[in-house]
Amino acid sequence: MSTLTHTSPGASSGNVSTKLRVPHPWCVLCTKGGSPPLFPDRLLPDQRASQPSPRPSPRPSLIPAAQRPAARKLLLITLNLLATIQIVWFYLNRVPSFLHLDRYEAGRERMPFQARLLMTLPLRWAHASPTLIRFASTLSATKIWFPLGIRPEAFVEAPIDILAILAAGLVARDLYRRSSPTGLLTPFVYPLTLVMVAASYCLLTIHLFRYVYDLPSLGLFACGMWLIQRRAHPLLFAILFLIATLNRETSVLLLVLFVLTSCIVDGQWRPRRALCARTILTTGSLAALWLAWHLWAAHHFAALPSESKPRLWANLATLLWPFAWPQLAGIAGYTLPLFLLMRRNLPTLELRLWTAILPIWFFVMLFMGLLIEIRLFGELIPLFACACVLLAEQHVLDRAATISSVSQSR
Repeated sequence: MSTLTHTSPGASSGNVSTKLRVPHPWCVLCTKGGSPPLFPDRLLPDQRASQPSPRPSPRPSLIPAAQRPAARKLLLITLNLLATIQIVWFYLNRVPSFLHLDRYEAGRERMPFQARLLMTLPLRWAHASPTLIRFASTLSATKIWFPLGIRPEAFVEAPIDILAILAAGLVARDLYRRSSPTGLLTPFVYPLTLVMVAASYCLLTIHLFRYVYDLPSLGLFACGMWLIQRRAHPLLFAILFLIATLNRETSVLLLVLFVLTSCIVDGQWRPRRALCARTILTTGSLAALWLAWHLWAAHHFAALPSESKPRLWANLATLLWPFAWPQLAGIAGYTLPLFLLMRRNLPTLELRLWTAILPIWFFVMLFMGLLIEIRLFGELIPLFACACVLLAEQHVLDRAATISSVSQSR
């Protein structure tokens, strides 16, 4: 900065010397043409005020900005797929089968397990395949990876189970995206689904057994929920319902969800819609087919030994036994209390109505199943996962709004 001295004549006190600060020519040149000055400390105050504030330089990234979202999405898909494979691998390799597969494939297993016939066809094919038999024998020799050995049926079970878990996770994700106002926590839905699957089928201390139809039932029930929520054509729903019925009798509870969704019109509860022709024809015919199938199965396999009996007293004793509480709490990956306490805060009427299936499911299992087998609630995992992430999102948004209002009041 250059300094000039200006002398003005004074009255009686003599001359008065005044110093003026003039910007250096370089400073003037650097501020022309919209370029930022090289030496901002040499500007006059009025020139400093007119200059825009410098922007912080972005962090260097190894991935170009245009490719980062795609790379993150690919990484997330890869990790979720690897986690799914690991869960299925553990499930098939470490959890023993409750069923004797040879008898199940031959139609001589105990009832009611034998009546769940859907998986017998692919298992029979795998059991008789020379290629899969040789492959299973080769892998069984690698004791590090397969210490319990491997059966040829596992090469059929593994892809079916992986597809079932993928279907459950993607349906939970789609239910969340169609119900969430922001979609803020979409990446967390599928991992939470995996946590619930692992807690329901693998992390057990009592009655740790594997049933070949369990994970297929999870996938089929999830697809049924998706068709209902999307208001798909009744014929598509009927086809899926019949396939799910061949696999497990819990498919009948899909009809409850179908009726509840049919009673929602433009976001409003219309209970009279349950009596419309479409709803009655669809649910009535499918319920009749479900009943006819199970009557036929009971008659056809009447000569087989059966484990079907009332379980009420055994379940009541289980509920009162403290050692059973940690495993019972594992229903829905230890999120069931959150789900029950806050289900009224779910953002859509449809999801709030669907929660009504839980007490129905519980009372059916109280009399017909063993509650300590928390896998009995596995078909509801897509609903649990979607609802819990929605409730977590609502909590995050409420906290953010509270913090914002407090900061503004200051």
